[in-house]
Amino acid sequence: MESLSSSLPTTVLIATLTALFFLFRAWPRLVSWNKSDSNLKSTDHTSKPIISEAVSKESDFPLTWWVDSELFELERRAIFSKQWLLLSHRSRFAKVGDYQSFDIAGFSIFLIQGKDGEVRAFHNVCRHRAYTVIKKESGSSAVLGCRYHGWSYNTFGQLIKAPQFDDVPGFDRSQNSLFEVHSHTNGSGFVFINLEADLSSEMISAGPLDTFSGRNGLDTTSKWVGGKALMGEFNWKFGLRRKELVEAVKLERETSRQNSMPLVMKLIDRFRRPSESLSTLPFSSVHTVNGTECWYSLSLIPITERKVSVRYDVYCFKNTAPFNCEYISQALEKFLNEAIHELETEYQECASGAGVVTSPYLDLQEIDAQKHILDQVKAHSKIEKIHGAEVLPAVRKPRNNTKFQQAEQLCKELDCLGSSSHGDLSW
Repeated sequence: MESLSSSLPTTVLIATLTALFFLFRAWPRLVSWNKSDSNLKSTDHTSKPIISEAVSKESDFPLTWWVDSELFELERRAIFSKQWLLLSHRSRFAKVGDYQSFDIAGFSIFLIQGKDGEVRAFHNVCRHRAYTVIKKESGSSAVLGCRYHGWSYNTFGQLIKAPQFDDVPGFDRSQNSLFEVHSHTNGSGFVFINLEADLSSEMISAGPLDTFSGRNGLDTTSKWVGGKALMGEFNWKFGLRRKELVEAVKLERETSRQNSMPLVMKLIDRFRRPSESLSTLPFSSVHTVNGTECWYSLSLIPITERKVSVRYDVYCFKNTAPFNCEYISQALEKFLNEAIHELETEYQECASGAGVVTSPYLDLQEIDAQKHILDQVKAHSKIEKIHGAEVLPAVRKPRNNTKFQQAEQLCKELDCLGSSSHGDLSW
């Protein structure tokens, strides 16, 4: 009993010291956990007032922000007619004559690689009677022909063939080239366009995009793997409510499932850069996917106030076999279709409520994007109020000289002959 009683203090002392030792080791974690927990709690408490405050200020937004056709026309004039828009990448064009067409809020344009290797942009309308020159979404042709009266253009947009017009006195082919759209390809290979006829704004600084590209190895040596335009029945701004239409983790999981050594790849992925994304206003973004040798661009190109073209293009890095990225392209299309369906469902609910902006899905980042658009619209609206009329930056001044009137008269005569002898033209 005496030995037992004498050993008790020693046992208690050892137990106490042991407990203190483990408590000492766990203390930093407990403190860190408590801090993070308190931060989470404080974030919870403060986030609601912030979001509520942002929503309370939404009186600045028109109540029909997501659905109004007149507002869309104003966006067309204020944003799409005069801002630099990121549309494509230089590696999308592999050879002379490769082209890609777009419909941006009613503006039909196309990009094409010329014989000098430069990518240029043109309005997709024939100078004869303003009919569409390029019908397909993409393709390749060194000669672009309008099927109405056979006018043809080269990759520089120059008129090279004009049947029945060469003998018209004063007709000058050089004065009837396609209308070129201002374009710019930056050092990383990204292609921007600006539809403003009399360009008043210089090319925006692509500093963040250049930094993003340099950090992730995005350049003109990339190879285009595939892409597609998917249609969505929702307002283009509505799609900006999501930071990412497709979460990077989904693509990462799909990639790991296809790998024969998933555990090894997980260890390798720890040393790779994480998936990243960068938004370029007003409607484009660029994304990398951890665990892959590819990246992709995404654009929410507006068609009408209730319809959008969700355009994606997948690229792989230099010296990477394209088929390694084809699976990513397929998975991306699948996830985009799912996201589009979800957005369409949400948009129907929103549209049935008159498109009011006060949505529970709004967050601070989304508010900032919408605010930027609103600021552009307000600024242009102010200009129109000063002029007392709509200001159309993309509209070119008409020609009213004698030679132009002679050509117009011939066009009318040819139209009359065509309608009387052939009926409706289909092409």
